[in-house]
Order: sequence, then C-alpha cells, then structure tokens
Amino acid sequence: GATPVQNIGAYGVEIKDFIVNCTALDLNSGLEITFKNEDIKFGYRDSIFKNELKDKYFITSVTYRLYTSRELNMNYGSVKEEVKKLGEPSLKTVRQAIINIRNSKLPDHKILGNAGSFFKNPIVENKVAKNLIKQYPEIPTYDAEKGKTKLAAGWLIDQCGLKGYKMVSGAAVHEKQALVIINNGVQSGKHIADLAEFVAKTVHDKFGIALEPEVKIL
Repeated sequence: GATPVQNIGAYGVEIKDFIVNCTALDLNSGLEITFKNEDIKFGYRDSIFKNELKDKYFITSVTYRLYTSRELNMNYGSVKEEVKKLGEPSLKTVRQAIINIRNSKLPDHKILGNAGSFFKNPIVENKVAKNLIKQYPEIPTYDAEKGKTKLAAGWLIDQCGLKGYKMVSGAAVHEKQALVIINNGVQSGKHIADLAEFVAKTVHDKFGIALEPEVKIL
C-alpha cells in the first residue's frame, strides 16, 4: 500500500510505470474508491496521497501491470558494470546485480536501525546543474522532467566529508552509503532529526542545494 504513496523506485525505475490503479478507503466516509494511475498524480517520490489527500485515505489494494518483455534499464549508477560480472544482460542478471550493489552499500536493518535512503535526490533547473558541473565536473547527474536535472544526494553529502560522520548521540551517516542515516544507539528520534538537519545545512552551505527528507517524519 505504500508504493503508490511514495512512488518508490531505485536505479532509474519508478513504480508509477507499473501501477494500473489502487483502491483506497476514505477515512471520513468509509467509502472505497478506485484511483487510476493518472488520478494519483505521481511525481518523484511523490503522489496525491502525500499532498492534497494526505492522511485522508487508507490504501487497501494495488493493481500492477508487469511485462514479460521489456528493455532493460542498466544506465543508472554501476548497474551495467555489475551485470557484466554476472553474464549476459537479462531480467535475472539485472535483478541480481542490483541486489549485490544494495547489499554492498546498505546496512542490514536487523543490525543497524535505518530507514534506507533518508534524503531524496534533489531535482534542479538545468542551468543550476550546468553551473555545478563547471565547478565539479565529476558530479553525477541524471535527466529528470523537461528542463530539469536530478542530482545524487549521496554524492553531495559525501563531498562534504560526511560519509561515516558520527554524533555523540549515536546517530551517524553510514560509512558505505552517505544517503543512509543509521541508529547506532540513539535514545531519541530528535537525535536523528538533528543529524539530518546538520547534513542538509552542510550540503546547502557548500552547494546551495536543499535536501528534502524522503522518509516521513512523525
């Protein structure tokens, strides 16, 4: 049920491209309503359920359309290089490549508490991206909607020297993936929020880019 709310995605693919519709319960009237894909107003890690319909519906079912034949997307990050290690490109090797990459970078939540990627990858105007590329030629960039470019939040955080950064409270930036904030003995959620605020401020001070949390902070 969270997939249409968040429009979850990774490695250049988003769930919006596979959702046909979803059924949701109106928390006020108790009526069940079906939302078609176009009704959900999908955006990058965004949907109508995070905006005008926030906290108004409970999603009870989602219908997906999967494909038996589809062009493989291997142009994001190190996917193509990892697939080469596994053999010929196929659904199976791409799937395994992504699993391998994630396992090598992301902490096991059973050992270190985390919510995965804490920040969204910022989407900026093309002219902003071009200025950053002039200053930092190695900065990773990805095409977004017309006239805009997606930046890698993890790279921005890493360039600020924050990968592996630890606070006395136990909140820390993961040493292998700067996009992940971990709970290493934190006693209060405020300590996680404090670290997130510090990371966002540091990135903004260096690059002039605002980071937005991907997680929902209660």
